[in-house]
Amino acid sequence: MSRSIRQGASGSRTRRLALGATFVVAMFALGACGAGGGGSSGGGESSSGAPGSSAALEEVLSQEFEFPYPEEPTTVDGDRTISYILGGFAAGGASEVAQERLGILQSSGWTVEGPLDGKFTPSAQATLIEQAVLKGVDGIVLDFIFPSQVSGAIDSARAAGIPVVCNICAPEESSEGVYVIGATVETSVEKQTELVLAALDKPDATIAVVTDAGNAIVGAANDIQIPLLKEGCPDCNVVEVTYTLADLAKPVAASYANLLREYPAGSLDAVITPFTAAATPLVRLAEQSGRDDFKIFNTYGDAPSSTQIKEGEFYPLLYGDTMVSQNFVSYADVDTLARVFNSQPVVAYNDLPIAPITGENADRFVNDDGRWVPDGLEEKFSKVWEMNG
Repeated sequence: MSRSIRQGASGSRTRRLALGATFVVAMFALGACGAGGGGSSGGGESSSGAPGSSAALEEVLSQEFEFPYPEEPTTVDGDRTISYILGGFAAGGASEVAQERLGILQSSGWTVEGPLDGKFTPSAQATLIEQAVLKGVDGIVLDFIFPSQVSGAIDSARAAGIPVVCNICAPEESSEGVYVIGATVETSVEKQTELVLAALDKPDATIAVVTDAGNAIVGAANDIQIPLLKEGCPDCNVVEVTYTLADLAKPVAASYANLLREYPAGSLDAVITPFTAAATPLVRLAEQSGRDDFKIFNTYGDAPSSTQIKEGEFYPLLYGDTMVSQNFVSYADVDTLARVFNSQPVVAYNDLPIAPITGENADRFVNDDGRWVPDGLEEKFSKVWEMNG
């Protein structure tokens, strides 16, 4: 076994792990029963190749979700300047999401500086935050920048009375002057694990989890997901595959090449990737190697991953994903900052729903731009906003 692939450690537990494990076990049992005589080791597919033959998978894919829309009115004052900073531009569809988020922030009438590139480096991110503080902006919006890694800059914003909204920053939590918006790591992992086990419907599957201990959200997800997979499928073989930001610049990641070599055709069932930029090179390598015998389940997959799944572009290789509504996050940014500016209580937007998708249900969640836009999103926020300026 190479150094880049090792057996999954037990990891730490969270307050929601036991509940999640119970549900996953139930889903797995339902899949075993629901498959009846027609189930196969092909992973939740009918003989025609259509996904979703098991009852467990159908239940996972047919879930409905509720969003925490605001009820109390607030005023969105146009005379504000906001600094918008990304953790980095190279992560899959991050730049496209950033442009859409920018448009929604600007629709408030605010002047928005950005999106600014944090270059995936805490020092660069901290510098941009400090510069925003020196400029005297009214608010700061961060995308996947972890406050604990730029604590000095966050303290500067806090001391200056500048609120900071942090999008997709779990596992970190809101604190004084810092408002975390997005899904929790627990919710994301639970929904993805339900999807993986129901789609595989195989009690002795080999599942590779892509890890990166240097990435806070990936590391936190790994700590929860690996034990959850083992509890939901005790006889499954769960292995870890290291993939870091440094691998993004390589034409072929050695860890992926090692994985496909050590698990030849027929011996690997699934790979769970933490973001689209980690899934794309694996899809490319597998296709070059003539491999489509396993399923890739991605995480937080807006376009291009969501669109590719919807259109079946790399099916059955690129099989599933989990989505957060980035558009809802953007409206929640505006709503949160407006309420802080008006000295009103803010709405808790830190546990948003996560939708598991495959080709079977993607039409319900993925629009033409590859985003999940809940019905009536703009109207439901606008009806409680009084726009000035």
